[in-house]
Amino acid sequence: MSPTASVPITLRSRRVKTWSSFGALGRKPNEYEIVTHGMNHTIGATPLEMGPDVHGNRWLLKHRDGIALKASGLDAFRDPDRMTYRKYTQAMDEQETYIDGLLLHYGEVQHSDRALSPAALDLLAAGMTPTRYLGHGLQMISAYVQQLAHSSYLANCAAFQTADQLRRVQRVAYRTRQLADAHPGRGFGTSESQSWEADADWQAVREAIEILLVAFDWDHAFVGLNLVIKPVADELFLKAFADLAREHGDELDALISENLYLDALRSRRWTVDAYRALVEADPGNGAVLRKHISQWRPYGEKMIASGSRLLARRALATKAPTIADRAETGWSALLAEADRGAGA
Repeated sequence: MSPTASVPITLRSRRVKTWSSFGALGRKPNEYEIVTHGMNHTIGATPLEMGPDVHGNRWLLKHRDGIALKASGLDAFRDPDRMTYRKYTQAMDEQETYIDGLLLHYGEVQHSDRALSPAALDLLAAGMTPTRYLGHGLQMISAYVQQLAHSSYLANCAAFQTADQLRRVQRVAYRTRQLADAHPGRGFGTSESQSWEADADWQAVREAIEILLVAFDWDHAFVGLNLVIKPVADELFLKAFADLAREHGDELDALISENLYLDALRSRRWTVDAYRALVEADPGNGAVLRKHISQWRPYGEKMIASGSRLLARRALATKAPTIADRAETGWSALLAEADRGAGA
């Protein structure tokens, strides 16, 4: 070969440095993505690893795959908190340690339950101890949203939301037992079902929960729960309740409610991003989501009207219109944030 002859050069193709199932990430997947991606066992050629005619798969076909919302391309969605099981348990351990410290300080050191005024006890009996029924309803619906979610990223968010509601139920039940021990003649632990089922101002909340429990299509369940019923309930029975408890000098229950409201804020963050991801996944999804919000909105409005009356009946100074305005403002802010920049 002539010294001046050119030698053909074979270029080696660069090997993909990340897992192909993640698509063109262009980077190494992080811990959150590694433990979350592709973990939804209800997606694929053989969902639930069973035949197409089993009841579970027919349910998925009708109430997830056959709904008006198109959500097949949702693997682009990410939880803004990048929550994993390890991260969640660490965060909840810190929050539970905080509440345990409150209970120790106010209960065993200050014996604060014995010092609660009759008006404060009335507020707790009307607006706090019956919420274990509310929390349990929200827990069951969150679990349903998780089970029918279109991607493992969505499913994990709903699973942690389900755990949040279990935590809420447990804390309300614990406080109910403490109040029953401190005030055995007040009906704590025995009168809550009567309040939930018969108090006129609880019925809008109970109706909303019961209707949500039979909202089988995933898009209706997601919108009804995360964009209407749950945020309204959180505004009333966590945020507003904390303010009223503090009015009564009940700092312990105010602080516990504010701590539980941190879970509600995390739920709102992923809900906003999921809403936007759904709109980006298909041009028609925005109209579907807004239609569902308009269908669920009357239930939220009825909850605000009745819930604000329920709390104001036991308030020292705050009136029902003030409670209602604050709850409406918080809920409207969530809806506006979700829809902002989400497209037509």
